[in-house]
Amino acid sequence: MAQVIPEAEYIRKEIILRQLDLPQSVTLTKKSLLRWCSLSLGLISPKESRDKAIIIFDSLFSLLFKKKEKPTTLDVQASIKKKYSFVVSEKLIRYHLNRLVDLGIIQRKKNRYSINPNPYSEKRGSLSASFDAWVRAPFDQELEKISAALEKLQRIYEK
Repeated sequence: MAQVIPEAEYIRKEIILRQLDLPQSVTLTKKSLLRWCSLSLGLISPKESRDKAIIIFDSLFSLLFKKKEKPTTLDVQASIKKKYSFVVSEKLIRYHLNRLVDLGIIQRKKNRYSINPNPYSEKRGSLSASFDAWVRAPFDQELEKISAALEKLQRIYEK
């Protein structure tokens, strides 16, 4: 029987951040920039050949930023059907949107999705400000804890 590491109960959240080059060519198209952001945030895998997640994120962001709506999964589904002429299951849409919710940059209230605003920024609808509040700041805090723990660990070994 596998033993559970006691510290596993301390885990509150898991975030994948990948260190990627950002060549200018990536920033030239919406699709390549969306794919780059999704890959860097761990929302898609490095060898992801399917583009359903990108299509879902594209539709969500179009509804949020172009149409200034707070869409439901059905709204995203309708947007995909209209733009791409095929249907993506509501379950798959919800799965990918929940990844953004889990990351913290999107929130769901009454089945409607919107940017999870940074409480310290005037840019209430900014993805970047949301990222700063809900990903960067907690990540920086975790890095500080890791650094402190490594220093203590070294001191223990040096005794």
